[in-house]
Amino acid sequence: MTICGRDTITIVLLTDAQVAQYNELGFVVLEDVFDAPTMEALDQALEAHFRKHEEALRAEGDSGISRAGEIAFTAYIAEEDETVRAFVTRPEFVELSTRLLGTGDTDLYWNQTVYKHPEGDKEFPWHQDDAYTPVRPAPYLTLWLAISDATTENGCISVLPGSHADGLRPHEATSIGLVGYPSDAPDQGIQVPIRAGSMIAFPSLCLHKSGPNRSSGMRKAYVIQYSAHPLFRVSDGEEIHNPIPVARGGQPA
Repeated sequence: MTICGRDTITIVLLTDAQVAQYNELGFVVLEDVFDAPTMEALDQALEAHFRKHEEALRAEGDSGISRAGEIAFTAYIAEEDETVRAFVTRPEFVELSTRLLGTGDTDLYWNQTVYKHPEGDKEFPWHQDDAYTPVRPAPYLTLWLAISDATTENGCISVLPGSHADGLRPHEATSIGLVGYPSDAPDQGIQVPIRAGSMIAFPSLCLHKSGPNRSSGMRKAYVIQYSAHPLFRVSDGEEIHNPIPVARGGQPA
């Protein structure tokens, strides 16, 4: 629902029940947030960024959490593309970031595409986003936006409900990324398939993973993360200077 005033436009996406679920279970699904034309324009901008960096990704092979021919991550899209920057600062994200983070001052913390190649056989392991770079205040907000339909066949994500409540867990560094929970534990959480244009919102302390893409097509997602402002690294106490402010005083920055 869009509420239009003389000077502001407020997007209302979240019900009180959804906020309560986010806080209690550590995730909430937001169905069909963006229409097909919006998603097509975003897909084109993200694809152009991916193609721009594709040669470097191929040359790097297995680098960091990217794996050649399996899964590719490209970051800093909003910082380099005005179309994407305009997207990540839309009123929808002002509402989501301020309500779910509980502050009127928010920034874009990180953004990256995740392209999972077809006919793969490896999952991306259980982890908490906070494990990669612990920050305070924590947690920050992860919005996992499906650019293409995310299905159980092509590697939709799974979440472990309630796992955010236990804080940051120890993680083991492996060749396929940080692992914070065993893949053979009895409780493997729940799979969350979503349509293109829908999102899964979860705090950066929620354990999540994605399965292998056993389909014949690419599975595309855009991960958009928002943090409270100001934000500090735990390792050295230094402030992280995010270049894209999203909200100040609860209004678009």
